[in-house]
Amino acid sequence: MGTANVGHGIVVGIDGSDSALDAARWAACVARRLGEPIDLVHVHPPTSGDGTDPSEEAVLTAAEAAVRGAVDRVEVRRSTPSGKPDRVLTDLSREARMIVLGHTTTTEWESMIRRSDVVSVANHAECPVVTWRSRDGFQPPDGRPVVVGVDGTEVSESAVEHAFATAAALEAPLVAIHTWTEQSTLTYGEGSRFTDWTAYVEHRREEMKSHTSGHTERFPDVAISYRVERGKPDIVLLEESKSAQLVVVGSHGRSPLAAAVVGSSSQGLIHHSCCPVMICRAHHRSETEAH
Repeated sequence: MGTANVGHGIVVGIDGSDSALDAARWAACVARRLGEPIDLVHVHPPTSGDGTDPSEEAVLTAAEAAVRGAVDRVEVRRSTPSGKPDRVLTDLSREARMIVLGHTTTTEWESMIRRSDVVSVANHAECPVVTWRSRDGFQPPDGRPVVVGVDGTEVSESAVEHAFATAAALEAPLVAIHTWTEQSTLTYGEGSRFTDWTAYVEHRREEMKSHTSGHTERFPDVAISYRVERGKPDIVLLEESKSAQLVVVGSHGRSPLAAAVVGSSSQGLIHHSCCPVMICRAHHRSETEAH
């Protein structure tokens, strides 16, 4: 079993938007509970001039004020690196514990034909990426559950691991969800419409319990429930996002075009979720490797 990402610091991409400010507020709440510093990062295009543009400092000052207004006693660091935002943030992900961004302003179709920094970072970062989404503006962590999609793959294992760690930090219940359709089973056919799926559902639930047993031992205070839902993962998880405070999913790091062709739960959630979404890729380092 892997161990949760041991990077340090929560990096927040700041672009001057209201969404980025809400992302910074949410990140500050999480950082406070994890004992991590906040790195407010405003990326600007390369220029030949020297010094920092006053407008860039104003953007970071507003973001720091938002952080201070959300929580107290959290370390805040500021930087204004130059380059393409998605590449700079992806580079920072190699050492960060988490990256938090505002929501994407492109549609799924637009993300295929022109670059979306949020989608690009989520697809390529080496640490978890949270894209801030909400129907009601900023809300601090509360009693709503953290929801994690489970499908038994390596990236799903990474999502489960980070979901446990985050739920523990937020003192939130965790809901593990596995989805299925008749087409995903070996018995798919005309007769499958009349099959009693009770045994199959229970088998999948027991599999989830077995696969997460190490995490339940590591995080005994996390109250976890297991659900096996009939339906496509993107549709089921989008519905769950209406009542969750965070949805956690794995990502294979596909390009936006490939994701649209083959279907991707993470891509759909990035664009349509009602709450923040954490996208996790396969583990890039373990505690053993870090030491």
